[in-house]
Amino acid sequence: MRKPEDVQASFCATLVDEWVRSGLRAAMIAPGSRSTPMAVALTANPAVTVSVFLDERSAAFAALGWGMSTGEPALALCTSGTAATHFHAAVTEADSSSVPLLVVTTDRPPELRDVGAAQTIDQTNLFGAKVRWFHEPGVADEAASRSWRSLAVRSLALSVGPWPGPVHLNLSFREPLLGVATVEHDGVDRHARHGRLVPDESLVGDVVERWSGRRGVLVAGRGGASPDALRRLADALEWPVLAEPRSGAQARSILHYDSIVRGADPSLNPEVVVRFGEAPSSKVLGRFLLESGAEQWHVSSVGRPYDPDHRVARFVRSDADALIESVIQRLRPAVTSWSQEWIRRDDAARAAFTVLDDPNGSLTGPRVARHVVSGLPAGSNLVVSSSMPIRDVEWFAGDCSHLRVLASRGANGIDGVIATAIGAAVATGRPTGLLIGDVAFVHDASSLAGLSRRELDLRIVVTDNDGGGIFHHLPQRTNLDPDLFETLFGTPHGTDLELVGRAFGVDTETIASIVELRERVGRRGPTITVAPTDRERDVAEHQRLHASF
Repeated sequence: MRKPEDVQASFCATLVDEWVRSGLRAAMIAPGSRSTPMAVALTANPAVTVSVFLDERSAAFAALGWGMSTGEPALALCTSGTAATHFHAAVTEADSSSVPLLVVTTDRPPELRDVGAAQTIDQTNLFGAKVRWFHEPGVADEAASRSWRSLAVRSLALSVGPWPGPVHLNLSFREPLLGVATVEHDGVDRHARHGRLVPDESLVGDVVERWSGRRGVLVAGRGGASPDALRRLADALEWPVLAEPRSGAQARSILHYDSIVRGADPSLNPEVVVRFGEAPSSKVLGRFLLESGAEQWHVSSVGRPYDPDHRVARFVRSDADALIESVIQRLRPAVTSWSQEWIRRDDAARAAFTVLDDPNGSLTGPRVARHVVSGLPAGSNLVVSSSMPIRDVEWFAGDCSHLRVLASRGANGIDGVIATAIGAAVATGRPTGLLIGDVAFVHDASSLAGLSRRELDLRIVVTDNDGGGIFHHLPQRTNLDPDLFETLFGTPHGTDLELVGRAFGVDTETIASIVELRERVGRRGPTITVAPTDRERDVAEHQRLHASF
């Protein structure tokens, strides 16, 4: 009979062994005592890349960044108590964006709950409906050892299943927390495998009938069809592809749709809209499609619809490439002039926006975004924060297809953006750019702890306008008293971001020109480059660019 502490150690080591057999490659750990058995088991397995973060929120968002960039879950581990609550924002984003994530919180044993024991809260179903599965197996018991491997397989499989997302295990441990692990194999192959969601003939017939010969647009977002499949579909239908940066499909697509549709020209109104994956950030595009009265379709392999306007006529749950393969030979095209008009207008916008390429231009959000995109090496990751950075990249940065663009657009929060970029850099080993606003940077500054020692090529660019620049583009700017607006929405923080970066030991510099920005972006990281911008000047530049063609 093994000692209780040895049973706990063996339970953890067995879970880790089976997770590794099922494909787990990374763990992001926040330090703590109660999580000792699992932390030791993870670090003892050489197949697991372990990264340690001082902040639980940072650990969880780094795991999110890993999952976002690989499509595989990383494990986020923390101790008991309020530590577990700091995982909540990352779990929310993983749920909303369908990113695989394995969350392991550790807990006190049952006899220490509801009796005032230190660092003990109710962690049962802590994340509610945001997880694909919650399980609390209790303190490890020798009698239940035959269930350990199936628990590991099920937890990982549900995270990467047909609807990827977070899975939460709450594991209770008794003291002593250190024991000797014994791992036994039973020879059973429990690995879960998932096939493609293939359309049936009825759906194929509907698609061919409703899409053929009509004026339509393909809207490409993250999690949609592959770039090659989209291009073949566009060629077969003679439809333009409106591709946002995260889709990976911007080559030969309409890049500047946001500016194009601001004129609300009825000659551009489609009869059919087919949206693949998540939606672009452009509200203007959404309003244009809504007001066009077009028949809207949404194609996605996950079960969550993207239909904030309640106008999608057909929700198609299918592997997008499989659907395209099934219909491609039977579709009839629209008239060629339809797609050519979109291309003509996009060419005009591309020509007008080359003004942003001038290295002698002033530092503005659109100009910084454009030069970050063009300045990163091909094959790099680019993580983009919500609020203005993602919009500046989507609307003005040009073709991003030489980069892998990542952003948390499920819940659209500014939480944990630095940590997300760290997770992407750890996962891929590639140069990773991060374009982030000053508020989001301050919000996640604790993730900079230890960055200088991680040996990551992470190139952070902060557009610093001392506050919330996105609100200057909203009605609050003109409808409120200026002082009240500045207090509630401008929210100047007065933080010296260069000193913040240097305090964490990271190569940090405030620049004064695009030439300096290009030099810094082209330098191996970790680096932080602070680009001072002005909120009013950014608004004026947006307006000028949209009206320039």
